[in-house]
Amino acid sequence: MGVHHVHGCLHSGRTLLAYIIAVMPLHFLQVHHGDPGPTYRDYVASLANDPRVRLYGQADIARFLEQKAEDSIASVHLEQSDIPANGTLLAQLHRCRRVIVHSRDYAKAIEELISEHDLPNFEWHTPNAPPLRHARHTVNQEYLLHMINPYFNEAAFLAHGWQERLRPDQERDHTFEVMLGFRKTHRDFCQQWVTEHVPSEHYLMSEPWTPGVDYRVDQFPSDSVFREPEMQSDPAYYTVKYLGKSMWQSMVLPIRLYERTQHSVVCETWSDVNFPTEKTIKPIMAQRLFVVLSHQGYMAYLRRLGFQTFGDIIDESYDSEPDDTRRWTMALEQMRSLIGRPWPELRAKLQPVVAHNLQHLHTLPKEVLVTRIRETLAGL
Repeated sequence: MGVHHVHGCLHSGRTLLAYIIAVMPLHFLQVHHGDPGPTYRDYVASLANDPRVRLYGQADIARFLEQKAEDSIASVHLEQSDIPANGTLLAQLHRCRRVIVHSRDYAKAIEELISEHDLPNFEWHTPNAPPLRHARHTVNQEYLLHMINPYFNEAAFLAHGWQERLRPDQERDHTFEVMLGFRKTHRDFCQQWVTEHVPSEHYLMSEPWTPGVDYRVDQFPSDSVFREPEMQSDPAYYTVKYLGKSMWQSMVLPIRLYERTQHSVVCETWSDVNFPTEKTIKPIMAQRLFVVLSHQGYMAYLRRLGFQTFGDIIDESYDSEPDDTRRWTMALEQMRSLIGRPWPELRAKLQPVVAHNLQHLHTLPKEVLVTRIRETLAGL
């Protein structure tokens, strides 16, 4: 191809980038664990028909690594159950032009993995990240989107009238609720503290579960506040059939429980990292005040994500306390301080905060991973 022809191509609408890729194909590795979703599948299918891009899957890693580093892009979905294998794969990909690492989950092991691969050619698409010097981080809120999607978009959930039943202007029978979930240090602490320091008429609290035990929804009486009547046991571990959908038990809004309680104590999944899950999103959807037992700075992180918290109603300085036991105690003391406070006064301060948070859920960015891959391919 002559220089004049190349010059003509550029002036006929093709960029120099498109010309280079057409001559030297871009090698794109995608390693997934589970279903990446229809948007991603459709996008990759479109790349399969693009002569400028050669696709590789998990079975092709060795062949992919033989290609020129400057022409190699990798997209990796972390497998949280095997962090060492993730680390081995990422170390193999260090030489690539760009590595985009995706996870909708977050834990201390993932945080450590991110720190180990804080490199200029790495992009992390995760719910949170430690301070980074070189790598790029994009917040991934796919976990929250997975939780809210059926409630906001699926006909059976909309017809169920959950928002009408959870009107935030109504005063409830008990000051707060606590759903403990599986036993962990912060949840055991919460159970003991609430039992010892709060009169039982002021709260409803579930019994903790033992890790490794396959609990079924049928263990609760049909009229229990800790079980929605539409929930049915599902053969898969920790899942239920609810309104025609198979989902984790923890993803079901506890409407009965919320109808009888005013506020929520949230014992998050992890106490050593800040990772908002369905446990926090449920009271946000129900427009409730909540305190959180988790890692230091959890409420500050919610604010960085665009949510508002409750510093004008309770003392949220507990969030800055570095000592776990002291922080959790301070949070529970704030929940106890709400006992007996006049509801009209609380409601007036609470309404703009919870209304903002509910609306903010509708604005969470979607398909961030596909967007980043498109931008990466276009920018190389």
